[in-house]
Amino acid sequence: MSMPSMEVFRHNYHELTDVGRALYMVAVKPKWDERQQFFFEGCRDLPGQMYMADRRALFEAILKRRPRQCFEIGTYLGGGSTYFLASAFRQLGAGQVVTLEAEQNNYALAAGYYARYLPELNPHVKFLLGGDPALFLPHIDPEQGVDSLFLDGSSDGEETFGQLRFFEPHCRPGTLLLAHDWDTEKQRLVRPYLENSPDWQLDQYIGEPDSIGYAAYIRR
Repeated sequence: MSMPSMEVFRHNYHELTDVGRALYMVAVKPKWDERQQFFFEGCRDLPGQMYMADRRALFEAILKRRPRQCFEIGTYLGGGSTYFLASAFRQLGAGQVVTLEAEQNNYALAAGYYARYLPELNPHVKFLLGGDPALFLPHIDPEQGVDSLFLDGSSDGEETFGQLRFFEPHCRPGTLLLAHDWDTEKQRLVRPYLENSPDWQLDQYIGEPDSIGYAAYIRR
């Protein structure tokens, strides 16, 4: 059985094979501080996606900008971006990620897991089921608008662009826009739109080998 490349330790715990996990526990984890372990492992019993660098960037963006809410498209099982966004709000002592998941089974598993096993994070997460971003409307303050959003849903570039266009009328100067899979089909239309828009300013970008593409923009 071949040993995994050290490159996989840029990714996350849940992408490791059994051999990789054993190697991590014995040879990698003891050399890392608690913060590195946190971003790599997440919640080990709850599958999550995103590379380690993406997770750190999301977490630190929330701590830096201190939004009231982050509207997330794409919960999956809640162990990736949802977990780190909620953890950041918990560290701040206030705030909530409102996360939308189109697949009913994923939604049920995520919501049930947080309710049962992550009571400390549960107050900082609101789970929504569906594929239409209009489901966010009851949770958007008409006066204060959207101060943070995260686009990480369908791989369909047109669908992702439609989600951005839904949010834009609710954005204000200082709104934080986070996007994953920046270098893929998912952001094919969003990326050139933001890069050429006078209304948005790039705040951070992460690419290979640390990410398959992460970008943060601030509304001017």
